Amino acid sequence: MASVLMSYITSTFQTKSDMKVAEEEWQKIIQEMSSRFKSAGALRQTVSQVWNKEGVFMLGNMWEYKDEKAFVSCQTLLDKYHAPKVKTFVNKVVGSRGIVLHEFTADDFK
Repeated sequence: MASVLMSYITSTFQTKSDMKVAEEEWQKIIQEMSSRFKSAGALRQTVSQVWNKEGVFMLGNMWEYKDEKAFVSCQTLLDKYHAPKVKTFVNKVVGSRGIVLHEFTADDFK
């Protein structure tokens, strides 16, 4: 199934240690919640460490959803289960949302 909506969120931290703690906490949340996100309509979620900005400690979270209903359902889950666990993190969060217009996928991409 192809993604219809995408969301990309960057989180910038004051230190590398803060970034690492946040990434580890996010991994725990995803492991606990993956079946709920899948049932809600999330198709894919990736976490990346932004590496092309020297001296910046930044994580990127890419979400892909099957439709707008899935996006709203996943946001509800995030508000309920994720937000309380990370509200003490000091970071700057910037979110971008998009509708997929074009896509390239390599034949061997899984």
